[in-house]
Amino acid sequence: MRLTQLSANQQGFKTVKFRPTGATLIVGTQSREGQTYNGVGKSLIVQLIHFCLGSNKNAAFEEKIPQWEFQLAFEIAGASHKVARNTSKQNVVILDDKEVSVTEYRKWLGERAFTLPDDVGLSFRSLIPKFLRRGQKEYNEPLETGEATDYQKILHASFLLGLEVALVKRKCDLRTESTRIDVLKKNFQTDDLLKDFYTGGKDTAIHLAFLDQRIRKLNQDKDQFVLAENYHEMREAADALAERIGDETNRMFLVQGAVDNIDKSLREQPDLPVERVRQLYGELAQTFKPESLRRLQEVSDFHRRMLSNRIARLSGEKLRLLEQVARLQADLSSMRSELDKKIQTLGEARALDHYTALVAQIADLQVQADKLRDYQELSREYTDREAQLQLRLSEEVIATNVYLDETKVERERHLSVFNDYVAKFYPNRIAGISVQNNVGENKIRFDISVHVEGDSSDGINEVRIFCYDLALMTLRLGHKIGFLFHDSRLFANMDIRQRATLFKLAHQVTSTLDTQYIATINPDFISSMEREFTPEEFKRAIGDNVVLELKDDSPAGKLLGLDVDMKYD
Repeated sequence: MRLTQLSANQQGFKTVKFRPTGATLIVGTQSREGQTYNGVGKSLIVQLIHFCLGSNKNAAFEEKIPQWEFQLAFEIAGASHKVARNTSKQNVVILDDKEVSVTEYRKWLGERAFTLPDDVGLSFRSLIPKFLRRGQKEYNEPLETGEATDYQKILHASFLLGLEVALVKRKCDLRTESTRIDVLKKNFQTDDLLKDFYTGGKDTAIHLAFLDQRIRKLNQDKDQFVLAENYHEMREAADALAERIGDETNRMFLVQGAVDNIDKSLREQPDLPVERVRQLYGELAQTFKPESLRRLQEVSDFHRRMLSNRIARLSGEKLRLLEQVARLQADLSSMRSELDKKIQTLGEARALDHYTALVAQIADLQVQADKLRDYQELSREYTDREAQLQLRLSEEVIATNVYLDETKVERERHLSVFNDYVAKFYPNRIAGISVQNNVGENKIRFDISVHVEGDSSDGINEVRIFCYDLALMTLRLGHKIGFLFHDSRLFANMDIRQRATLFKLAHQVTSTLDTQYIATINPDFISSMEREFTPEEFKRAIGDNVVLELKDDSPAGKLLGLDVDMKYD
């Protein structure tokens, strides 16, 4: 992929035409201290290229320069393309005269500019900043990429250095899961509400054993439970029969009492014969006239007849009552036998509500036991999962060591490109890119160090960044990016000889590889290093490659052709 031209729909914009091979230099003066878009626009070019290559929405563009449309012409995979993006309609781009979403456009770019592995989190937008640095932060460290996390920085660097990114991704995933499990386990064990929900504040093992024993006993009772669905009807019938037996017993007692009264009446003889009257009254009887005595005899006979009739009547009533007593006794005997059977049945069978209550009690205890068992199971699962993850992490350490040993020769051959570039600046300094297996409890698989002896010094750090970026473009591992763009801030701290060496090397490498080195630079940086070149070298590396001069003498001389106040890092 190489850049061809950056233009806009506004006449005041200074079109940037990029040289197809070698260096492309945009020269401009700095209008004031600090880096702002209201300078001549050198750094703005980087932002605009990112904008045309699908960066996130730029609110400053929408606010300060609405309805501006920027176009970027570029080559990729041997074909020419043109993209346009409007500052007031940033969610879409016009790619080769066809409107597509920014998401679709990014995917399109990624498929053509990079050979991206699946499911590792790499994309065109995450990788292109390594060839198109922007902002002060990205000029502090070679691996720095905007807002990327430490893991993402290593992932990006590993891919562009030809390392196995699956190892990087797996450690991150395992550590992420391990951290998640560890947090869940600690929360599970220490959260009072959670623990109380599962255990009720009880010792799980002891209380679970008690509940299991209680449940077994109740289940035995349930299994032996003879259920009578008509238990209540049976009980009501037994109660009614018992009441009837009581009534019949009382009735029998009344009848038997009547028989006893008859017997008593039969035993009594209230009548007196005439002879007994005579004896009682003796001589008094002699005074009675014979006619009177005859009447007394008649009366006595009458009473004897009455008594005889009464005895016959009572005897007959007695016989009837005795028959009734016999019937009542038989009925009572039958009813008592039936009641005994009902009572026995009720003793063997219990009511449905009793059974339901027993089942409900078992269910309630089972819920408690299940919660305790779930608590134990979750705790065990967390522990098991934690151990499994630690085992896999250990296995990954071994696998990474094996990988680094097996690829050592090829890796050193690739990384030696960086060493060769640094040697152009510092022949006697130790330099190199080292890759070590990070076995710490973190998400980082490789410790990647881009080192130049004394690189904490100003100027040396900038050389380190330049050589690293140039090595990535040179190696072309997993990508087809054929350009490298640096802002003028990269050269600010370099001494004159280092700066001259940088442009000599950039011209040499890009000419050989048929790639582009694009840079914005201040004119004093150029003039101060001219004496480090022969006239012919200066012409080839610098003079012939200045494609645009931006001036701060008036708004018309600036990139946009106007003054705009849009601050950035």
